[in-house]
Amino acid sequence: MQVKEFFKGVFENKHFLIPIVLCVVLVLTVFATPAFQDGAYVVKSWIDNPPVTAENSVGGIEKLEVETQKSINNIEKKLNKLKPVKPYIVVNTTENKFSLRNENSDTIRTGVCSTGKNEILIVGEKRIVFKTPKGMFTVKNKRTNRPWVKPDWAYIEEGLPVPPARSPDRIEMGTLGEYALELGDGYMLHGTLYQRFLGLPVTHGCVRLGDDDLEVIYNTLSLGSKVYIY
Repeated sequence: MQVKEFFKGVFENKHFLIPIVLCVVLVLTVFATPAFQDGAYVVKSWIDNPPVTAENSVGGIEKLEVETQKSINNIEKKLNKLKPVKPYIVVNTTENKFSLRNENSDTIRTGVCSTGKNEILIVGEKRIVFKTPKGMFTVKNKRTNRPWVKPDWAYIEEGLPVPPARSPDRIEMGTLGEYALELGDGYMLHGTLYQRFLGLPVTHGCVRLGDDDLEVIYNTLSLGSKVYIY
């Protein structure tokens, strides 16, 4: 009812109606002008057939294709450098499992392992995180019956007094198992006295393996072999 009364008032008020009619006539006049129609045609033509530029010309497209192919080739070269050329091992820290594979990525052996327990030890103002690092590593050294030289944090964690740095009391035999593959920065693939804990996150950062699995891994991997940990 209010809308009806509004339009009724508009049409009854000639002073208000005249400007509206003039605006409508002006708009229709503009739309009908050749200049406006030409402009509209130009815009439509540009949309349907955009102007040729250096980017969308035949030469520009060919150049873009060449640059794209170069980028693809560079990526493939980088990937080939990461591709193993000898047997390697993959360690899953979430499920605490490993997969030993040959240079063709065929699985040789799988099994359980133990990785970092993701705990923090506070030593004064220092925070020590017992976590297995993730990424791509290489076997830097292989040793049998490697002794473990207990670091300070091992004593602090057990609530024991820390002996002098060169004390023979720090040396433990058999703790790391019969075989050890060193990855650098103190991290290793090694054995354990606690076989029952395999498959659980209980280590201080190293990857612990069962005796039989470790022997196969030790004899399969060589210096420079890739170790992928995720």
